[in-house]
Amino acid sequence: MTESIKTNVLIVGAGPSGMTMALALARFGISSTVIDRRESNLPQPRAHALNPRTLEIFSSLGISIDELKAKATPVEESCWVRFTDTLSGGEYGKLPYERMHADENLPTPWPLFNIAQPAAEEVLQSHVDAEKLIKVLRPWEWKSCEHQTDGVESVVIDDKGQEHRVLSRYLIGADGAGSPVRESQGIAMKGMGIVHDFVMIHFKADLTEVVKDKPAILYWTMKQDCSGTFIAFDQRENWVFMYPYDNADTDISSFTESRCREVLYKAIGRSDIDIQILSNGSWGLGSQVAEAYRNQNVFLVGDSAHRYPPTGGLGLNTGVGDAHNLAWKIAGVLHGWAWPGLLDSYHPEREHVAQNNADFSTENAGKLFSVMLATGSLMPEGMQPSFEALQGDSSRWAEIQKGIEEQRDHFDGLALQIGQHYGRKNAPDLRAESFQFSDVGARFPHTWLSIDGQQASSLDLLSANRFSLIVRKGVALPDFNSEVPYQTVIEGNNFIASDEDLPMLGMDEANIVIVRPDGHIADRILTDAITAAMLEGALSDAVAKFLAFD
Repeated sequence: MTESIKTNVLIVGAGPSGMTMALALARFGISSTVIDRRESNLPQPRAHALNPRTLEIFSSLGISIDELKAKATPVEESCWVRFTDTLSGGEYGKLPYERMHADENLPTPWPLFNIAQPAAEEVLQSHVDAEKLIKVLRPWEWKSCEHQTDGVESVVIDDKGQEHRVLSRYLIGADGAGSPVRESQGIAMKGMGIVHDFVMIHFKADLTEVVKDKPAILYWTMKQDCSGTFIAFDQRENWVFMYPYDNADTDISSFTESRCREVLYKAIGRSDIDIQILSNGSWGLGSQVAEAYRNQNVFLVGDSAHRYPPTGGLGLNTGVGDAHNLAWKIAGVLHGWAWPGLLDSYHPEREHVAQNNADFSTENAGKLFSVMLATGSLMPEGMQPSFEALQGDSSRWAEIQKGIEEQRDHFDGLALQIGQHYGRKNAPDLRAESFQFSDVGARFPHTWLSIDGQQASSLDLLSANRFSLIVRKGVALPDFNSEVPYQTVIEGNNFIASDEDLPMLGMDEANIVIVRPDGHIADRILTDAITAAMLEGALSDAVAKFLAFD
């Protein structure tokens, strides 16, 4: 074994969660080492949506949203979901996808857009590569670890097969659904195990002619012998088809290139398309959350802590939120301005978010059966009525439309995405008129303000590496000292808010709103008689307590 490697934080896994963790730590001046067993990131698209909260987090970390958008699927090609017989066949119905087509003033500066995961990872990787505080080692494989008094000692294998010891204060398992880090800690998963298997066929084909009059990001094909889901990352060349199969009587190896092409021709409804099979692989539909997110100085983030059905697009996005929640707490402990027990708040704050997202995704997956039943997709082989027959049967057609309408919430999860709350266990109401909150535990609300004479989001007032004290105009702010890093942002000096904006920010009642580096509200000071001891105490409490659930 060679000389040991020392690092503040060892991150296992260089996916979106792992890279977000490293970048967030770097904002606090904390160095980290990221290892990944793969030589490069996977080329398969996998996730396709970056939701508003993820984009808000990326923006706060200095990641260019415009750079991500430049690699994204065009909005006009990806703002619908369609239910079809085959891709080229009749259409049962469509639904808008995540308000992408909406002209309304959304409660976020960064509306959701679709982007293939490898393209998003390429942008994140460029920021990681440019950050001197982050060291990436690949293909290096994590093997095991032992807990030490002052951290964790890991055994890793480098690209030449040589064994190394890595001494770190903290170990982060961002190593996916099959997480060896989680397994090593004996942390079990709770929830629904694998209930169905799918083959993911990644292929290259120009299908613009096929879908030119019906653009969408997702197409559910209902024809019995080719039912599945197309994901249109790029109509011109980048497609995925998710095809269900039973691994009890079908081996994944039977999905040869010729069989995959045959499945695709059926699902497209045409055989005159030039198709290049890029890859295929299997995955299982399940919904589980880890029973614990921490064991001593080992933490889980991303898919190692939770895995969902893809019906909601929340897996990658939840992982980014995990990293954002944990990074500032680790940084505070390492710098000495946070109580070590604060790290215990990571599990309760993030586990209930994961469970809400798991429940939402699982419910969405179940609702899809109503469409499959109505279209006859689940009938015995050869018994499904044709699209034309179903369309001509007013009763059956009405049942199909009802089933499609029941999917509306599935494709409108904005409340869940930005309504994450560390002070409330219940998920926000998807159909509520407002799902921005201004109480302790909530994400600090977005509204448009005037900052330096320009329209900007209230989220731009916040710091990614300090607490933010948002102060009402005219409030007498005493001089005070705190080890906790903070900035003061004063109405009238640093921003201008309208009378309508102040209630949105909770500042119609509060004179000071204290916001954590992860953008969640830590405290609200209502009194007019503000003292130095009060502010010093509020900041000390913010790094030494959990945000209690109602």
